[in-house]
Amino acid sequence: MNANELFIGAHVKFLGKERKIKSIITKDTGIEISFYGKNPVVVSLDEIEPIPLTPEILEKNGFKIDKNETYCKMYFFACNLGKIPQTVVEFYFYGEGVLADTLFKCWTKPESCDGENSIHICDLKYVHHFQHALRLCGIEKEIEL
Repeated sequence: MNANELFIGAHVKFLGKERKIKSIITKDTGIEISFYGKNPVVVSLDEIEPIPLTPEILEKNGFKIDKNETYCKMYFFACNLGKIPQTVVEFYFYGEGVLADTLFKCWTKPESCDGENSIHICDLKYVHHFQHALRLCGIEKEIEL
């Protein structure tokens, strides 16, 4: 992983175990990371790996399957964000032969908003990228693994 991909709250694998980042401090000796429930450690970026985003993780976090076709499996999640109208998030896992592996879509209803509040991201493959995308949409959602 790259250092610029790390952020507080990111879910990653450290030495093969799933962890959530509590703090990050850059030091002369390297990057010191504190994971929830663990003491801070100076890490090598080679020791940190992304966690693949799977249908099981989406389901565990309230996403419901909407379509299951031969070329894709589509999940959706809807939420209210206070003053913002209902926000809908869709996530597509595509099969072989399709240009993108995944597609993340987020928009606010009504759908007639001409796409001005829409976000589309192709090839979003990892949990920490998914966390970034949700925040970009203004959705503060704690991801459960």
